[in-house]
Amino acid sequence: MTIDFTPVELPVVEEDAEYNWNYILFWNNVGLELNRVTHTFGALKAGPPLSPRALGMLQLAVHDAYFAIHPSAGFTTFLTPGAEDGAYRLPDPSYAKDARQAVAGAAIAMLSKLYMKPKVVPRSPISHNAYAQLQHVLDISVTKAPAACDPASSSFIFGKAVATAVFDLLFHKEGADQSGYSPKPGPFKFNDEPTHPVELIPVDANIPDGDKMPRRQYHAPYYGETAKRFGTQTEHMLADPPGIRCAGEVAEYDDAIREVYAMGGAPGLNTTKRTPHQTVQGMFWAYDGPKLIGTPPRLYNQIVRKIAVTYKKDNDLVNSEVNNADFARLLALVNVAMTDAGIFAWKEKWEFEFWRPLSGVRDDVLRDPEGKASTAAIHSGLASAPQLQNSDEAPFKPPFPAYPSGHATFGAAAFQMVRKYYNGRLGKWATTSRDTIAVEMFVSEELNGVSRDLSNPYDPKRPITDQPGIVPTRMPRRFSSCWEMMFENAVSRIFLGVHWRFDAAAGQDILIPTTKKDVYAVDDKGAALFKNVEDIRYKTKGTRKGHKGLLPIGGVPLGIEIANEIYNNKLSPTPPGEQPMPQPPQHQGPPRKKGELAEAKDEEQAPMMDVAP
Repeated sequence: MTIDFTPVELPVVEEDAEYNWNYILFWNNVGLELNRVTHTFGALKAGPPLSPRALGMLQLAVHDAYFAIHPSAGFTTFLTPGAEDGAYRLPDPSYAKDARQAVAGAAIAMLSKLYMKPKVVPRSPISHNAYAQLQHVLDISVTKAPAACDPASSSFIFGKAVATAVFDLLFHKEGADQSGYSPKPGPFKFNDEPTHPVELIPVDANIPDGDKMPRRQYHAPYYGETAKRFGTQTEHMLADPPGIRCAGEVAEYDDAIREVYAMGGAPGLNTTKRTPHQTVQGMFWAYDGPKLIGTPPRLYNQIVRKIAVTYKKDNDLVNSEVNNADFARLLALVNVAMTDAGIFAWKEKWEFEFWRPLSGVRDDVLRDPEGKASTAAIHSGLASAPQLQNSDEAPFKPPFPAYPSGHATFGAAAFQMVRKYYNGRLGKWATTSRDTIAVEMFVSEELNGVSRDLSNPYDPKRPITDQPGIVPTRMPRRFSSCWEMMFENAVSRIFLGVHWRFDAAAGQDILIPTTKKDVYAVDDKGAALFKNVEDIRYKTKGTRKGHKGLLPIGGVPLGIEIANEIYNNKLSPTPPGEQPMPQPPQHQGPPRKKGELAEAKDEEQAPMMDVAP
């Protein structure tokens, strides 16, 4: 079918053009471009946990295609040559000699399987235009690749075979399916978005102005329990969040609700105490899936790219195999860590189903009918929330539970992996102390002087620079370490009013204490006082009902733990015995019926469903 469409004009990313003269970085960038296009048009792999999964599969295919031709003495490929289990076996590289062609074949094949329109579509809320936009990005990328692609070459064919093997092993056909889930109202429980409880979506995605149907969105409630893991070797769990199961932690929760009200309140209120710089921090790290921008894993990849080029081993960015190996290994490690971070974060989110601050502030009377514990309830609805750039839509609350923070977990996994990778090369630091990996003048696409809060609905046929709206100031930022970025990324969500502090980490690890247990210091205006970054250690642990021993609190230590394990095990695949059982948790409704989606085989795979229509 021929689709008459206008290719979207993607704003230029503030990054040296030379980055994409290197073919490893080039194909990573194509994956990042598809991430923002899919969030612009409501297509495949949308949402926080599916974004790194797609990037992780891309980077594993690139990694194995490259290192099968240029082996490393320090580690092996993800798939194993001659493995007894065929699912984990690396295709025979005997006739593959050209790593550029092998990487191109692997990248094109993987991105085609992940994003292109399949031959068989049992049901899909994705429009023909969305598929055409994705296809256009990939087609243009093939023509711009640093080396002309030769699909007939044995190296290119080998790369395709690697991508097929990785795809068949790790593809998660259910995606973000929410079939059968419904929230359970009550104290501390996640529920419908108070300011946006239902949305109307087209019955037919190809007729956006046609009949509409209501949808209550609950993003990926079964994903953490059912998705195949990539590189973790053990189970990862968190302590109970304050208040939900442990009566002795009411003081911690009460202090947290006062803090999020002061630090995450709407701008302009006398009760909002965060500084202008903290507001910038909240916006800088947002990447809440807006049009032309995408999700947090895209941002973290952009930062990792800058780090990789800044600290490259060889001055020759384009042709050095030393750099190619360096980039291929680092990007695979980072994206695999973020993939598993997403799996475990979503597993814990939907296990606890802990409410967001907006619900907690509005509905605090559910846990405290007389209003003694917190005065914030009388100010219901005043909490802030992410304002999607390049849109005229109202601010929103993410459609999944709060604890732990996805941002905190993804960011900690990514930055801890970078810290592990460069430790000893750029200096020495302890696993839990500040590093020296500085990033100079990085520009977030949330604050690039181009993205904007639109006055009218977004028009994909018009460049964003030709659409009226309020444009935030361009804000280049400098960071002295990955430890600093890990912390700021995590607490930035408090400043947007969408996360509690314990969603990131234990209060006593990041805040200045007082003489009263679980109550933390504020300045003379009532703003929370955070510890200096160099003094922060994520070491506090807590209990979990039904579990012996102590466990980490929040997304930062969870992400660190996952990155450490994957790095220390040299990017080995998760053993079959450690993979989850293929069904959703019992308390969250029935799984998708067998046969509802076609099997994922070559170009006839079913699309990864991101939301249930």
